[in-house]
Amino acid sequence: MVRLIFKDVGQGDSIILEWSEDDTNKIAIIDCNIYSNSNPVLDHIKVNNIIEIEFILLTHPHLDHFSGMFDLLDYCIKNNIKVKRFLHTSLVTPDYLMMATRSKEASRELQKLWLFLNKMIDNNQIERYVLDDNPNMIIPLGEEFKMEVLAPSSIEIDKYISSVKFPFDEEGVFGHPNANWLSTVLRIYNDKISALLTSDSEKNVLTRIGNRKSGRLGLNRIGLGQSPHHGSKRNHNILFWQLRKRTKETPIVFSVGPNSYGHPNSEVLRYFQKLAHYKIERTDLINGITKKTSTIQKKSNNLDLISSIYSTKPERGDLIFKLEKDICEKI
Repeated sequence: MVRLIFKDVGQGDSIILEWSEDDTNKIAIIDCNIYSNSNPVLDHIKVNNIIEIEFILLTHPHLDHFSGMFDLLDYCIKNNIKVKRFLHTSLVTPDYLMMATRSKEASRELQKLWLFLNKMIDNNQIERYVLDDNPNMIIPLGEEFKMEVLAPSSIEIDKYISSVKFPFDEEGVFGHPNANWLSTVLRIYNDKISALLTSDSEKNVLTRIGNRKSGRLGLNRIGLGQSPHHGSKRNHNILFWQLRKRTKETPIVFSVGPNSYGHPNSEVLRYFQKLAHYKIERTDLINGITKKTSTIQKKSNNLDLISSIYSTKPERGDLIFKLEKDICEKI
């Protein structure tokens, strides 16, 4: 059994994985974002008295995915919490990484994180590994489940590199979101069911994954999926989600908070509402979009209005799911 906890971190991603192995509880972290001057992942570590973390994974170098990682690692070092591995997809030079960030603040934070990691490595306090879609790179999550990396591949890394223009002005604004090409796509699976974590992956990445002749995506059902880039229309791949085998009610998670980008997009929400056997779940809404939907629909059939009404609600919280045998259940 694997528990997936999508932390409420506003507009960003923070996911905690929990499982058991040899009667020992294990934990791993995917992304870590600060929200409202708090670090929900770090709070989770403190409250649960965690003493060892199997791995921390950075899906790609955008601030809403790593703003809390330095504080997390710093706390772990100061409190003798063992972090075994740091995993990331950024197999590029520091200059390219700087071009991935959206602002000077993000650039500084990324540099600070990388320097701290280098110091930890020098002190033998952590191991660092670069991820790609190597089919032999399988991470066990207990006896029943495994995790594999479906993206990025060399195709996506080349896309990222080709989109960076040199020379660039170091005093200018770092604002081009190229790093979405580096986004990690993860599959947690056994021989019957899968959870698909998509981060901010581009639409073309899901097309490539869905067209794999090798069948690595698996013929088993998608028990849980994540809408890429917080429900952005630009990253939404209609055919990919339509062709997936799914459970009776497969959750589609939107990691989202207050933002100026219009995430999640109303057309993306409408698509999953209409497509059979998918259920929308949002970290900015307790019980996802289904709560009080019927009442609001009496006022308007316009999903844009429904979305705007929901976005003003204070009701929000973590989403917790249990992946077990051939089912995915919300806890």
